[in-house]
Amino acid sequence: MRRLDLRHLVLCAILCLGILPADGRAQDALDPGAWPVGSMRSGAPTPDLSGLNHKPAGLHGQIRPKDGELEFEDGTPIRFWGVNLQAYALFHTRPASIELHAQRLARLGVNLVRIHHHDSHWVQPNVFGAEATDTRTLDPASMRKLDAWIAALKAQGIYIWLDLHVGRQFTPEDGIAGFDEIAEDTGLADIRGFNYVSPSIEQRMLEFQNAYLRHRNARTGLTYAEDPAVVAVMLTNENDLTHHFGNGLLPNKNVPLHSKLYMALSDQFARDNGFDPNATWRSWEHGPSKIFLSDLERRFNERLIPAVRDTGFKGLISTTSLWGGMTIAGLPSLTLGSIIDTHSYGSGGETGYDPRIQSGFLDWIAVAQVAGQPLSVSEWNIAEYPTEDRFIAPLRVATRAAHQGWDAMMIYGYSQQPLNGPLQPSNWSMAEDPGVIWMMPAAALLFREGHVRRAEKTYAICLDEDTFFGQPVSPHTSIGIRTIAEQSRLVTCMPDTPALPWLEPTELNDALYQPLDLDHSYLAGDATVVAADTGEFQRDFSTAQFKVDTGKSQIVAGRFQGGAVTTTDVVFEVATPMAAIAVQSLDSKDIAGSGRILISISGRTVPVGSDEPRFQIEPVEGFLRITAPAGLSPRPLRSNQTLPPDAHRFERGVHVIDLGKINDARWLYLE
Repeated sequence: MRRLDLRHLVLCAILCLGILPADGRAQDALDPGAWPVGSMRSGAPTPDLSGLNHKPAGLHGQIRPKDGELEFEDGTPIRFWGVNLQAYALFHTRPASIELHAQRLARLGVNLVRIHHHDSHWVQPNVFGAEATDTRTLDPASMRKLDAWIAALKAQGIYIWLDLHVGRQFTPEDGIAGFDEIAEDTGLADIRGFNYVSPSIEQRMLEFQNAYLRHRNARTGLTYAEDPAVVAVMLTNENDLTHHFGNGLLPNKNVPLHSKLYMALSDQFARDNGFDPNATWRSWEHGPSKIFLSDLERRFNERLIPAVRDTGFKGLISTTSLWGGMTIAGLPSLTLGSIIDTHSYGSGGETGYDPRIQSGFLDWIAVAQVAGQPLSVSEWNIAEYPTEDRFIAPLRVATRAAHQGWDAMMIYGYSQQPLNGPLQPSNWSMAEDPGVIWMMPAAALLFREGHVRRAEKTYAICLDEDTFFGQPVSPHTSIGIRTIAEQSRLVTCMPDTPALPWLEPTELNDALYQPLDLDHSYLAGDATVVAADTGEFQRDFSTAQFKVDTGKSQIVAGRFQGGAVTTTDVVFEVATPMAAIAVQSLDSKDIAGSGRILISISGRTVPVGSDEPRFQIEPVEGFLRITAPAGLSPRPLRSNQTLPPDAHRFERGVHVIDLGKINDARWLYLE
C-alpha cells in the first residue's frame, strides 16, 4: 500500500465537519462536535491476551503446511492474528519504544508481524540507508533496527513475516540493462512486471534476498533464514503480470528492450502450445494470454524459490498476492509457493451490502483459498479513512476467517509512523485509533481460540481451462461467489491445463465438496439476512447489523435501531445508533458458566484533525444483560478506576450493566 495521501486528508476533513456519510446509507444525525474528546495512547491499559502466545516464538520448531493448514514441526497447530509494521516505524522507533510496543502487541492478541516497506525509496532511511546511491548494499544501522524489532517481537511470542521486495526503486548505479527506458522522472525505476523478463533485475533481486536472509541478527545470534520465529517470506509484493503489470511490457509502451524479450517469450510459448500468437501476447485479454502470463510468472518464481531455500530458510514462501481486483486467473503461479496470499480492502457501509447486488472485501479473500493450500491475508483494512463504521471490520474479519479456515490475518497496518509519541490519525497507523483498537482483542480472541466453528459445507469453484482463464471470474462477476462465501466455505480448484504441466490439477473428494454455480444465487430473492451454515453468525443487511452467537463469543455490531438484540446469554439494549459490543469468555468455559468474561465496547470516532492524536468519541449508552454465574462484578482495566455502585446489579441470574455509568470504559472484566 501507499502513504497517506491528500485524498485521505480530504475525507478526514469532510467527515470531521459531518458533511459526508461514510457509507452512503441514510444516516443518523451526525454531530461529532457534541461528543467528548479523547485519545487511545499506546501506553493506555488494554486487555492482556499475551497468554495466548508461546514464548519465545519458535518454541515449537519450524512452521509447515499440512493438509491445507499450518502447524509447527512438533505437531502444534497454529492460527496467526497479525499486523503490518512498516516504513518509518521500523527505522525511527527508539529501542525502549520497540520493547514496549512488542509487549503491547502481544497483549492485544497479536502473534504475527509483517515487516513491510523496509526497502521503499520514500522511506528514509530504509534498509539501504539514507539517500543511498544504489540498492545493492544493506545498511548496518538500518539492519540493527530490524534486528531489535525481530528480537523484541520474538521474545513476546510474536512471529515474523519478511517481504523480500516491496517498494524498492532501482537506481542507475544498480546495473540494470535497459534502465533508461523504465526510469521515471525521478531518475529511479519501479521494476514491477519488468522483473519477469529482465535477467539483470532478477539478479539484483536474488542478491538482495540472499543478503537479507543470511543477515545474522546481533540480538538473537541467528540469521533471519535459520530463525524459526521467521515463519514466512514473500518474494515480491503486489507484483503480477496477469492483471496489473503485463500491459507495461507491450510494444506500444516505449520500453523496446523489455518488449522485445516479452514478445519473443510469448511467440515461443504460443508455438510450443499451439496457441494463436496474435492472441497470446495480448495481456489485457482473457484467454491464452492469461495462460502465458501465468507461465512467465512461474519461470521467475521457480528460479527465486530455490535461492531462498539455499539460504537455509525452511518456512513458508509466498510468491506474491492476489490483489487489486484480480480474477482467479491470477492464482496459478501463486500455487508454487507454500502459502497463497491475498490482499483486500473494503469500504464503509459493507455491513449493509446485499450480496446479490455487490461484493464485499471478504468475498475477494474467499476466492483466493486454493483447495489444499493454506491461505494468508497479509493486508486487509477498510480503505477509506476515517469511515465511521471501521470498528466493525476486525470482528467480521475474525469471524469469517474462523468460519472459512483461513490461516493468517494481518491488518495494514499497526503503524507507518515512528512509535515514540502520539500518532497522527491514519488508516495505515491504527496503533492509536480507538475506532479499530477497541475491537482488536475481541477479534483476536475469537479467531485464535476458535470461538467460531469451521463451516459445515464447502463449495468449490471447479472450472475447465477455457472458463478459468477465458472469463473474468471474480466476486464482481459472480452472484454465486457473493452469496455463498458468507454462508459456507469456498475453495478454488486449479484446472487441468496442458500448456502448464507444472500446475497440479485439483482433485476433490466429491463427498466433501459441492460444485459452485457461478450464476446461481444461493440467497433467496426476498432474504434480508445472510447466515452461516453453522448458525453461529449472521448479517442483516437490511438493518446493517452483524451478530455472533456462540458459547464463548456473543457479539452485536452495526446499527441499533430496532430495540433489544438477543443472543443465547446476552441481551443488548443499546441506545446509541451505531456501536459494537463483544461479550466473551476468557476461561475456556461458555459464557453462562464462565468466571472471567471480557466485555469490549466500541462506537463511532472522528479525528479532531489530521495532525493530532485526539478523537471525538461517541458515548455508547444502554444496558447489557448477561446470564453468567453469581458473584461476578465488572472491573475496569485501570487499577485506579472504579465504577459507581449503580453501574451493575445482579438479579434473577442476570448481570445488568448500565453502559452510561461505566465512565466511558471501553473494556471491562466481569469476574
